[in-house]
Amino acid sequence: MKSMTDQTDATGGKSGGGSTGQKVHAALHEMIMSMELAPNTELDEVQLSLDFGCSRTPIREALIRLASDDLVIMAPNRGARVAPLDIDRIPQILEALELYERVTIRWAALRRTPAQLALIRNRNDAFIEAVREGSVRRIVEANWAFHDAINMACGNQFVGADSSKMLRGIMRLSMLAFAQPEYPPNEDDDVGQHHGDMIAAIEAQDPDRAEAIVYDHSGGFRDRIRAFISGRSTADIKLGMRG
Repeated sequence: MKSMTDQTDATGGKSGGGSTGQKVHAALHEMIMSMELAPNTELDEVQLSLDFGCSRTPIREALIRLASDDLVIMAPNRGARVAPLDIDRIPQILEALELYERVTIRWAALRRTPAQLALIRNRNDAFIEAVREGSVRRIVEANWAFHDAINMACGNQFVGADSSKMLRGIMRLSMLAFAQPEYPPNEDDDVGQHHGDMIAAIEAQDPDRAEAIVYDHSGGFRDRIRAFISGRSTADIKLGMRG
């Protein structure tokens, strides 16, 4: 367990100030996202309070916040556990996410304000910087933040928030997919190109173009997830004869 003074927050930086509950939330969030706490891990409030050196109240506060992000499951009389990665739910989640993103980017192209467009650009700059650093953890967080800025620019806080929450819920899967040697993005690949094209379409207030780009973008994400789940081919592995 990391010390409370050396935790990273949800965006990859030091947790710094804030209440004890916020610090515990940042610490547990990082541990879940990095898979230090594996899916289905039991989260005992008493043990966590001992680990973090605090009362159970901030622990409970942090777990409730994590549950709202679909990273923790809290069941009556059964305590809390890290949310599982249910493979059978992934096709439906990706289908729903794709629809959300098509709607939010169309509306963002039509409704965005200059300030919201500037935030989208800034978030993409942060994504590019994360790609240059090569940290999968930072790349996944920065990618979420970029799409969150588009969602918040759509002009409908409920649809935007639901889209961001759904994307947040599959970030652990994104971590696993992007961690494969052949998949971390670079500045010149389709992910970076799509981001730039999305910004251009939103700036031009062209909803049809924006939707077409995000549709291709989500298709690439599907391909990465599919490749991760199916695993690598063994066709190039040469097996010797038994002696």
